[in-house]
Amino acid sequence: MNRINKLMGQNYQKAIARIGLNKTLAFLILVFAFTIPISQFFSVRLLFCICLLSVSFQDLGRSSLSLLKNAWDIGLYLIVLTIGLLYSEDISMGLKVLETSFSLFAIPIIFSRTSQSEKDQFYNILLSFCLGLVLISLLCLAAASLSFYHYGDSKAFFFYQLVQQSDLQPTYLAYYLCFAITLGLYFLYYEITRLPPWILVSSIILLFIVLMLTAGRTSYISMLLTFSFFILKFFFEEKANAAKTKTFFISIILLIGMLAVNHFDLNTRSYAPSENNDYWERLILWKAALKANPDFLFGVGTGDYKKVLNEYFLSHGLIQYAKSSYNSHNQFIESLFSNGLIGLLSLIFLIGRPLYLAVRHQNVLGILVFFPFLIYGVTEVFLGRYQGVVFFSLLHQCFISRYNSKEI
Repeated sequence: MNRINKLMGQNYQKAIARIGLNKTLAFLILVFAFTIPISQFFSVRLLFCICLLSVSFQDLGRSSLSLLKNAWDIGLYLIVLTIGLLYSEDISMGLKVLETSFSLFAIPIIFSRTSQSEKDQFYNILLSFCLGLVLISLLCLAAASLSFYHYGDSKAFFFYQLVQQSDLQPTYLAYYLCFAITLGLYFLYYEITRLPPWILVSSIILLFIVLMLTAGRTSYISMLLTFSFFILKFFFEEKANAAKTKTFFISIILLIGMLAVNHFDLNTRSYAPSENNDYWERLILWKAALKANPDFLFGVGTGDYKKVLNEYFLSHGLIQYAKSSYNSHNQFIESLFSNGLIGLLSLIFLIGRPLYLAVRHQNVLGILVFFPFLIYGVTEVFLGRYQGVVFFSLLHQCFISRYNSKEI
């Protein structure tokens, strides 16, 4: 009897310890999501620590099954990158690519170790990310205003000058902003969050202003999808309440504002090849990566894409491109160039799976969130930097884990 009581006491203590660890892990995940837009240096180290902490969880068999179920497409993508390292000459560069892609697998490991109650933090995680984004947006605007006050140069509010006080590039900041604006409109329309509507509306307008200061054509196309959805959704609703009406008018106003900014931009740009725009150079980069690829089945290798592409630039008189060591600026062409058709197929699985599941589960938010990645992939290598990798991985696991838990 004493032995049974002792075992029960030990099991009870383990259960209490596990609950405490779960809560700690849940809190750290929220902090991690909050720091992604603010500091790459801090967030990547926090991710590593959370991953180590999550590995200390017991029930490895169950978590391994959860990991396989949630992240088999991520595993396939990383396996292809690893195989590409085997026939790369520049092993150092290949290892850097794998290091950058670490968060693709680190986040699934963390999610696989959390209990079902932590997975219900879905909206809290997304909101934490958006809160960090609002903070960094305010800081960038404040720094730009201070710079304008001292030097009187309005360029402080645009593109790289606007984000120079942060860890972010304008391109990745625009990705974040598109997502946050979409999430804000979704929350407002469906009245999901307890946040007062005026906070949501103020945040959406703030983020939209920053987006207009930093964005390019890719972001405009993404937002056109979002605004069009909520506008059309309102017209097809049988009964519209105050929240839906408010979302409709905000979407109309923001759409008009975006089109006005886009029209002004179109009428003030030169479309001849120059250092003031990158439309022509993207076409050159796409063609260069396709022509420089000696093996469309396996590609040049995970570590050799820069070396081979720079050699092509130099041999074809594209000296400036070689000096800047440009990539192809197209995620699909980049995967084909680095890892061949196998790499391209693994990328399609990686992006297409959450989008397919969103359609299958009729999850509107999932469609609005993941469809833009197809657009991003046409103009940028968004998985080429930590900022893009961790953003995609976090969203991927948030949605996939909910689909698999039948919460959506």
